Amino acid sequence: MLATRKLVTFFSILAAGMIVAPVFALKVTEPAAASHGYPGLCDINGKKLADGEFRQWVENNRLHVVITYKFSAGEVYEEHSQFRQEPELIQEKWSWKESKHGRSQREFAADFLAGIASAHIRQDNKDVSKRINIEPGRTFAGFGFSFALSNLRKRLLSGEQVQLKESAFRRSQRLARKL
Repeated sequence: MLATRKLVTFFSILAAGMIVAPVFALKVTEPAAASHGYPGLCDINGKKLADGEFRQWVENNRLHVVITYKFSAGEVYEEHSQFRQEPELIQEKWSWKESKHGRSQREFAADFLAGIASAHIRQDNKDVSKRINIEPGRTFAGFGFSFALSNLRKRLLSGEQVQLKESAFRRSQRLARKL
């Protein structure tokens, strides 16, 4: 039961982070290239929770992004994303892994091209895989949401209103759409 709740929570978080830009695929106005930084993860009061590393590079015409946070208690959170930037922005893959002292605790992944999301919870030895409704060039998760918004910036600053849809998994794990 606990594993089911965790998986439902995961799919809800994954779906909440997914956006769909209406009508047109998202034109890349801010192409991304190689970048490397060290962001800190802080709580609402500014207290540092984790040391971060942000890496981004282009390989085989795909933008790869890896964001890692290392906590003092031995926990590591890592997000991977892969995008195509031409002829439009399309997120192809997303994953999230939580480990503690080198042992995987939870792993989540979405293959946007295949339309499959999967989860593994080590504590409950639970693996789940579900089909998800993806609109290539319009659906994003994790860092992909920030990347999509950076490419919408000029449109938004010029006063254009951009309608976004939210996709979410409900407790019955069926896909629901909201405006």
